[in-house]
Amino acid sequence: MSVAPDSLHVGEYVVRKYEIADAQALVDAVTETSEHLRPWMPWMKFEPQTVAQREALIKTWSDSWDTCTEFVMGIFLDDRVVGGTGIHLRGDVNTVDIGYWVHVDYIGRGIATQVSRALTKTSFALWEEIDTVVIIHDEANIASGKVPDLLGFQHVDTGKREPEAPAESGVMYRWEKKRPD
Repeated sequence: MSVAPDSLHVGEYVVRKYEIADAQALVDAVTETSEHLRPWMPWMKFEPQTVAQREALIKTWSDSWDTCTEFVMGIFLDDRVVGGTGIHLRGDVNTVDIGYWVHVDYIGRGIATQVSRALTKTSFALWEEIDTVVIIHDEANIASGKVPDLLGFQHVDTGKREPEAPAESGVMYRWEKKRPD
């Protein structure tokens, strides 16, 4: 598998690999939107983090990027982090998983939908071996569920798992989009 593009322009936003210099902006964004994210994002149990901790995390993401195992990216408007996303190689063979979160001040603008559309197209265009893009969300996270539905993903499975974040029901929806013919 080859490396994902370092950046994509999606409307007025730039979706790109995090750099160490982004640590403070990422700390600020997560802190500002923590109460919005905490109910849904399992990683919020590790918050708040310091700039030094964010720098270490960005280094880990960069290492994963270099080994083509995960591509974690920020969503930027100018120098401001307005969300996060990624293409994750976890799960089935020939499949990637897209995740996303949006800063509370930017919800309702279609950012997650625009970015997920771009990452889906990029996944199919960049990697011939990828035939399926997946989005998974908890049943209770209605906002996250709107994204794959708007993009024409098919709801293919409903399964149980232990809730990982406070508002999760433990009922997971799996959506898939197959490579176009």
